[in-house]
Amino acid sequence: MTINRFYYLNILSVFCSLVSNVIIGQNIEPIIGKVVNLQKEPLEFVSVTLLNPKDSTFVNYSITDIKGDFKIFEGSKDSLIVQLSSVGYLPYFKNIAYKKQPIDLRTIVLEEDITSLDEVTISVAVPIQIKKDTIAFNASSFKVKPDDNIEGLLKKLPGVEVDSDGKVVAQGNEVTKIFVDGKEFFGGDPSIVLKNLSADAISKIEVIDKKSDEAALTGVDDGNKEVVINFTLKKTKKNNGFGKLSGGMGLDSRYFSNVNYNKFSSKTQLSIIGKVNNINVTGSNIQGFLENADGLADESDDDDSSNKQTKSLSGYLKTGVGGVNVGHEFKKKESLNADYFYNLSDNDGISKSQRVSFSNNNNYDYEAENTYSNTTKNHNLNINYENLSNKNYSLRIRGQLIADNRMSNSDRDASYVNDMGELATTNNQVYSNTNDKQSGNFNINYYHKLQKEGRSFNAGLKTNLSSTSRENEQNTIITRGFISGKISSREIFTLRDETFNNAQLNFNFRYTEPLGGSHYFRLDAYLNNKTGKEDIHQLKTTITNDNEEELLAFNYKNIERSYQTRFGHSFSNQKFNIYNGLELQDLNRTFGVVDEIALVKGQAYLNPISTILYKPKKGSKYRFSYKKTIRSPSSSQSSTVINDLNPYFIRKGNPNLKTEKLDIISLNTNIYNYASFVSIYSKIQYERAKDAIIESIDIDEDYIKTRSFQNSGNRMRFSSILSFSKKIKGLGLRYSIKNRNDYKTSNSIINLLVNEVVSRDYFLKFDVENYNKNVFDIKVGASCGLNNTSFSIEQDLDREYIRQQYFSNFDYDMSNKLNFNTQFDYIIFTDNKFESDQKLPLWNVAISYSFSKRKNNIVKLVFIDLLDKNIDIYKRSTANYFEETISESLGRYAILSYTYRLNSAKKKA
Repeated sequence: MTINRFYYLNILSVFCSLVSNVIIGQNIEPIIGKVVNLQKEPLEFVSVTLLNPKDSTFVNYSITDIKGDFKIFEGSKDSLIVQLSSVGYLPYFKNIAYKKQPIDLRTIVLEEDITSLDEVTISVAVPIQIKKDTIAFNASSFKVKPDDNIEGLLKKLPGVEVDSDGKVVAQGNEVTKIFVDGKEFFGGDPSIVLKNLSADAISKIEVIDKKSDEAALTGVDDGNKEVVINFTLKKTKKNNGFGKLSGGMGLDSRYFSNVNYNKFSSKTQLSIIGKVNNINVTGSNIQGFLENADGLADESDDDDSSNKQTKSLSGYLKTGVGGVNVGHEFKKKESLNADYFYNLSDNDGISKSQRVSFSNNNNYDYEAENTYSNTTKNHNLNINYENLSNKNYSLRIRGQLIADNRMSNSDRDASYVNDMGELATTNNQVYSNTNDKQSGNFNINYYHKLQKEGRSFNAGLKTNLSSTSRENEQNTIITRGFISGKISSREIFTLRDETFNNAQLNFNFRYTEPLGGSHYFRLDAYLNNKTGKEDIHQLKTTITNDNEEELLAFNYKNIERSYQTRFGHSFSNQKFNIYNGLELQDLNRTFGVVDEIALVKGQAYLNPISTILYKPKKGSKYRFSYKKTIRSPSSSQSSTVINDLNPYFIRKGNPNLKTEKLDIISLNTNIYNYASFVSIYSKIQYERAKDAIIESIDIDEDYIKTRSFQNSGNRMRFSSILSFSKKIKGLGLRYSIKNRNDYKTSNSIINLLVNEVVSRDYFLKFDVENYNKNVFDIKVGASCGLNNTSFSIEQDLDREYIRQQYFSNFDYDMSNKLNFNTQFDYIIFTDNKFESDQKLPLWNVAISYSFSKRKNNIVKLVFIDLLDKNIDIYKRSTANYFEETISESLGRYAILSYTYRLNSAKKKA
């Protein structure tokens, strides 16, 4: 069966039609003008804001261009106030009468403000200010509900996006750190910060294109920047405790509670958070926990990380979260920050899986019903010290301690059907796993600027130690012979204790020597040493008349050392950062069972690297890069021993594997127009792997799968990402289009023949939302994802599935105290290998009421999954199998909550 691509093309046509119909027919006349200083020089990046004269509320805004010109559209108000604001200049105001006719304010002269400080300052009426590498947003210009956290605030900012797993993207760049008043908050982890700090406490949000520590110290831009976000607290919140206390109860014994307390001063910050609930709300990042959310950890544990996807949270989840963050500034630019975070997660449910598997000699269909229960207890301690107070050197020290305990239990009933549709064998597997892991890492980085301008060096040391112990208990009952009629059963009970100890040491050194002009010589040296030790003890009992026992015990060691020396030339000026270098790498691996002759692999490599960064003007950045890297086989891929804990999934390594040689070429484009607020981000990447490491799957007549690895020719991957966002003039609407494409080729041995497997993934998303959000928020859109996997020889295995999603969100302030919110999603799955045209409608409603003038007492009634669909669908395609998992989820519930906000002082006029 081949699925008609009509759905995908139809969505494209609807998107284009909607955009064109909205834009065509608009006849909005602009307000224009020019801004100069007293010397008649044009001023760029001046904020031009339109205000309502009744209450000075925000209506619309724009920014002057390099010539000082501005053009702003507005089609609703008759009387307006025009406000001009720029750092270092006195604000300018002018009343105008807008009659939907063009207005030319001609040349406006701004006078310098001699009392202003050299910093980004924002008044209530100025939604955006730009200075150097910082875009600052005034939080009061963007409507948030009284009980919103800062994640809800970020979603309303132009050019800023927060995806479903908590990743923040600003102007096309992933945000790596989040700060509060310039200091780290819970290690700067966005997943914790965004969900546990109230939006009403924030006065300003700064998106900062932060230079590297070396560039900040030496003043030589090396092009290595990261995007960070800094939240500035309101003055009323400083030196006073603030936060909120929430609690709620609902039907079916649903409950939640949440406490958040913060106290900040000029020198010290203290934050305490706590959360307990059973409504599938995590409050923090549980990315690792979600990998096994459907209980199929054993079957889904693949070494090919490129195939891994994040699963949604299914089943029923209980969460307990507690944390404290303490920071102190000893003096300007010298501070110490420490935080502790505890997370308890208990998830259980039922899932049903279907899998089409194919191998070098046997193909089969697999179906399983799985009852699972997973519990995680996690302790996380972070310490961060930085000293940037000296103009000639800087020092950063970071440390982290993690203790993680996971317990997984599953009861799985599975059946195997041959390619003729005949039931061949079944198995019932009861599995229990306890995993205890302790790890710690310590990083120190020192940067020193020498006497000659541009001459500097930095040294860094990174260590990582971890110890993991696993206790596995597995009981499997295998029944076979259904086709021949000679049915027989076998029961296997296995105990396996495993201990893993890993140590990693990384030392790096860089020296930079100016060559004159904008040219520099760079010498980089890296030393990496990784040591892994395994202590395995396994007892397998086949339950028969004499209960046959097999004992497996061994110690295993894997050591990898890499020495890299890189010579490079860099060129840096206001528009260009160019680096070209050649790296000499010596890679040595020693591995094998202790007390046996170790295997030794070693080779030297030459790795070229090149980067060109072009910045033609502020807001535009183009980056081209090429690098060659070496990926050595992992310990499990090259292991000399066999893991047969699961009698239906035996894992072998290949000690003769070669290293993969990867050539990676990428082109990144970031364009952000500060005047029209058009945002464009694109990334094109090509990756080619020589001596690609692929899985080799062998399935015998009893459907026992044995997985190993081998080098098989080349693997190619081509991916592209495009994100476009633009305002629709005069309507107060913004639309955005996102597109992702992924093209991958690899080899798979099927029925003793090497097939070239081609996987194509296409994703398109379109949404429209209002950005003048004073009374109501509206967001509507649709997305479509298409996966196509094809085989060069076994073409009957070709798979194609589509996921369409239509979504809407409406938030309306019915009065100053009463708020109504509703969300509706409609998801359609179409698949030619499994059940097609699955439809999943999801509808949520929330009503909140603030019964005090300061809105510090809030009552909310929430209805989740009103249609009670109670399922979650997860699909996957790889070179060796196709999979679909349908899991139960929380389903419909209603909950009534109360929130009390501390220090919620009334806003000043």
